[in-house]
Amino acid sequence: RSPLNSRRSGGAVQSLVGMDREAELEKLLHERDAQVAQLAAQLEEMRVEVARMKTGMGGSLRRVSSAGTHAKAVPLRGVVPTQAANGRPTSPGGAGRRPSTAGADSRSRASPQRPTSASADFFHASQRGGTLTEPRQWKGLTPEERSNPYDAIRGPSLLTRERFGAKKPVRDLLATVGNGGSAVNLLLDENSANDPIKYPPFRGWAFPPSDYIGPDDPRATDDLSRVSGGNSLKLSFAFGYCGRRARRNLFYNADGLIVYHVAALGVVYDQQRHEQLFFHGHDDDITALDLHPDRLKVVTGQIGRVPKILVWSSRPDEAGELQKLCLIEGDHRRAIIGVSFSPHGTHIASMGKDNNRCIAIYRWGKDKGLDPAAAARDLEQMRVGLEKGHNDEVYALDYNPVTNQVVAVGKKYIRFFGLKEGVEAKPSPPRDAKPSAARDAVLAEGESTVWAKKGVFGRWPQEDLMCVAFDELGATYAGGATGYIYRFNEYAVELAVKAHCGEGRAAGKVAALWYSMETRELISSGDDGMIKTWRPSEWAAGAAPEPVRVVDLEMWVNSGTGAPVLAGTPLVPDPKMQTKGEPRLGSCAAAHSLCGDGRGNLLIGTVCNEIYELSMEGSEPPMCYMQGHYEELWGLAPHPTRQEFATAGEDATVRVWDLESRTMKAIAALPGPGRSVAYSPDGQLIAVGIGAGGKAKRATSRAEGSWMLFHEDGLAPVAEQPPQLLRERVADIKWSPDGRYIAVASADNFIDVYQMARSGEAVEYRVRLKGHSSFVRRLDWSVDSCCLQSCCGAYELLYWRLRNADRTWRPRQEKSASKMRDTEWATHSVLFGWPVRGIWPSQSDGTDINAVARSCGASGSEGLLATADDWGKVKLFRYPCIVPHAAHLSYEGHSSHITNVTFTNGDSWLLSTGGDDRAILQWDIVSA
Repeated sequence: RSPLNSRRSGGAVQSLVGMDREAELEKLLHERDAQVAQLAAQLEEMRVEVARMKTGMGGSLRRVSSAGTHAKAVPLRGVVPTQAANGRPTSPGGAGRRPSTAGADSRSRASPQRPTSASADFFHASQRGGTLTEPRQWKGLTPEERSNPYDAIRGPSLLTRERFGAKKPVRDLLATVGNGGSAVNLLLDENSANDPIKYPPFRGWAFPPSDYIGPDDPRATDDLSRVSGGNSLKLSFAFGYCGRRARRNLFYNADGLIVYHVAALGVVYDQQRHEQLFFHGHDDDITALDLHPDRLKVVTGQIGRVPKILVWSSRPDEAGELQKLCLIEGDHRRAIIGVSFSPHGTHIASMGKDNNRCIAIYRWGKDKGLDPAAAARDLEQMRVGLEKGHNDEVYALDYNPVTNQVVAVGKKYIRFFGLKEGVEAKPSPPRDAKPSAARDAVLAEGESTVWAKKGVFGRWPQEDLMCVAFDELGATYAGGATGYIYRFNEYAVELAVKAHCGEGRAAGKVAALWYSMETRELISSGDDGMIKTWRPSEWAAGAAPEPVRVVDLEMWVNSGTGAPVLAGTPLVPDPKMQTKGEPRLGSCAAAHSLCGDGRGNLLIGTVCNEIYELSMEGSEPPMCYMQGHYEELWGLAPHPTRQEFATAGEDATVRVWDLESRTMKAIAALPGPGRSVAYSPDGQLIAVGIGAGGKAKRATSRAEGSWMLFHEDGLAPVAEQPPQLLRERVADIKWSPDGRYIAVASADNFIDVYQMARSGEAVEYRVRLKGHSSFVRRLDWSVDSCCLQSCCGAYELLYWRLRNADRTWRPRQEKSASKMRDTEWATHSVLFGWPVRGIWPSQSDGTDINAVARSCGASGSEGLLATADDWGKVKLFRYPCIVPHAAHLSYEGHSSHITNVTFTNGDSWLLSTGGDDRAILQWDIVSA
């Protein structure tokens, strides 16, 4: 005791000169012990008073009597009882309470008596905010809590406030200040408003900044109108086209504009001005589209549990909007496979993706189905017929403009449909007309109004049919999966022509057909990337006709990757082919949609989600109007100084785009699916992380877990690439603000940090940060390039220190999150933490939000925050977003989960990327 207490005496002991050191030391120790005991009693009284105030009236301590004995007050669980003058433990109520019985005099202060079953002390349900029923019995303190209550008790209580952000630990409350030996109670100086908070689905504690003062703080609001500058979004441009999973969905309208669809948007594209108009009526991925005979009205169908069919105008009204004309909903399930207008435009044929592939024929009308109250009645009035179609895949549906029949083709399937006689009222016959049994026929009760007839292949083998077209005489042409074009006379094959069956390239299917009524020519596209023109009038049975003209579209269309075949999901119609080792992928120049304008121009929609216009009368290269990724898209990064951005997708390509000209500048091939991308701070280099969605999704490539460096100009790879140290996808990659380090987050649960060499191109591996219990999702650098924050699939938020304050290298995990509360971060892409508390809706799962981005000009108290979620919505919040379930603006356009979102340089635009829709949407930031 003497050496310890000597150290505690400090300078006071040294000041006793000329006196008896032993006597004076004992006297000083007794005085110090008395002061400590007094301070401990004061601290205990204050702690109990604060606990009472927090529990409120509903949490007041209640006395419970048992077996006629007097009740006694019971301390809260984890509270150390105070000592009375006689050494007996007393309740938190003070010395006036009756002491415990049954040998309480022999108990020490650290060992309060445990209640017995005969006389039990209870912790009431009302003390924890519940009802007054089912009280919980107090179990007392464990030996560890008795010996060291300050370290043993968990939770943000007054005993352990230093763990949750207090400026000083509780132990310092007993410290002396100055030579006078007086103590200062630091609890009186603490800010209770900056206590940590906990919210689902985050599994950690969120720490406000130390200067946060609570509800009166200017940051404690979700009012977007207070944000200076832009505070809302307007869709400006959509990069991409749905050509990979849809067919015959690209047309010229009467104004010469191009009509197509991408994601959940109907698009009318002006080629001369390079601008777009959008139809926003759908809420999920559009899967089918057709143009009215007047070439102004458009019909589209979508995916959905009960999918919608909408008729809308491709010519804007006075307000510049594309008007919704008709809604048909209720007969189909899962998705709309195909839609088609009748030759006169009065009827619409549609086929759903239900088990029976039901076909429906409607007599649509303007404004029908738009009123929810009359939707069911309007559907009954519009429905003319509903019939089972097929029990397997169907790929195309179209009206024959001559015979007024509907033709559907699919997996070893072609079928012709029409309305039976007497289904619809006909005009009255002339008075001198003779009676007709066919005209006067009446349907029996319950009889189907639609007739159906199977197509007959005859001596030709039955095969999958991918597309259909019709000539001026009503003959039906169908493209087969083996490269043949079949011509049907009535309902049977008349002849077959070998069209796309090799010629030096792998044989593939006939992917698209278009018949020009003006030139009487048939145009076909196949998996070989060839565009061929035929004259069917010259075909004869037994002959092998040659095409009139052949255009090798692959000369210009190979996505710039230099690869002869596509990467990604196979294009074959048979799902079983995807299980083979080397499935046939086809050419990236294969078209799923062809459309002519009658003046020698041909629109081509390729399986690479690109749109080209080809002049069939000259030798000029095709004009590219639209480009986009053709597999799931995750990587997105803005250029730090220019209005450009980079993307990386699972089609194994990295691309650079210009925001002002709205064009693709460069493209490069990757050794595997691209998952993440980032620019260096000077914008000279681009880092790309490789990896797919996981083993459960598809077989991983050898490059899984690697990352590459490219020069921004032309996307030329650097000479010396980083080593591959990881084996699972690189979910995020970011440069430090000073440009010296690169952090690579992977699904291996690790973060690897690399250092850039002085040459500015080579990298050196420095350290691996371990601590996450699941795959790492997002990470951010601090402004000083010394710290990292990262979140993972276990809904954790971890912090890392790489350098000390003196800039010396010392990587480690910062386990005290409260020490990082005032750190300034260069970006904010992690999904958890105090600034993003309000983005999570009630009952949400931790995977519902895929990305979050803070505006570039956001300050600590004002800015914008955007999120990308699984419901296809881009949401705009005020930053920081700390109000629970904060108010926001929601924007639709994507058809499925949105994978990423970011603000561009100077906050001029917001960019969002879609998963299944493969689209990139460019949003203007405007003032509401």
